[in-house]
Amino acid sequence: MATTKIPDALKQAIKDLPDQEKDKLLLRLIAKDKMLVERLNHQLLEDEVDMEQKREALAAQIRHHFDTEGLGFWSHTPGLVMMEMRSFSGEITRHIKITKDKYGEVQLNLLLINMPFRTQQKILQGNRHRADKFADYVCKKAQLIMKKLASFDRDYYLEFEKDVNEMLRHLQQYPPTAGLMQYYQLPRHWEY
Repeated sequence: MATTKIPDALKQAIKDLPDQEKDKLLLRLIAKDKMLVERLNHQLLEDEVDMEQKREALAAQIRHHFDTEGLGFWSHTPGLVMMEMRSFSGEITRHIKITKDKYGEVQLNLLLINMPFRTQQKILQGNRHRADKFADYVCKKAQLIMKKLASFDRDYYLEFEKDVNEMLRHLQQYPPTAGLMQYYQLPRHWEY
C-alpha cells in the first residue's frame, strides 16, 4: 500500500480537529485495513493464551491437511505438495504479522516442513525426478528456520531440538534435498 505525504498545513489542521472528530476519522481509516484491525484486536484485547490458541489451531490445520486422507485427491507430485506448503506459509506469515509470535514462527515452520515427510513419503519418493523446486523450497525454508533459531535465547533450544533434528534427518534422507544441504549451509545434526 503506497503512502501519501501529508502537507504540514494539513497535518496541523488534523491535529486541531476536536477529539471526537479525530476518533471518527481514525476508526474509519483503521476499518479499511483488515490486517491492522486484527493486529490491534490482538494487541489491545487478547493475551498470550489467545496467541497460543491461534498457533495451535494453525498447527492442527497443517497436521490435518498433510495427513494421508487430506492429500488423497492430489495428482501425486512434490510440486503440488510444495504449493500446499506455500499456502500454509502465507497463513503462518499472517499469524506472525498479527501476533508477533516469534516462537510460533519457528514451531509452525518446522511442522510445515516435517509433515509432508512424515505422511507423504509415497508422493515424495515416487516422483523424485520432479522434486527440484520442492527440494529448493524446503531447504530455503530450513535455512530460514536455522537463522531464526540463532536469534533465540539458548533456553528455547531444548524445546526445538527434536523437531529441528527430525527436519535435518528428513532432508538428509531425501535425495533431492540431501544434495542441497551443503549449498544452504544446513548442518547434519543440531544440538543446543
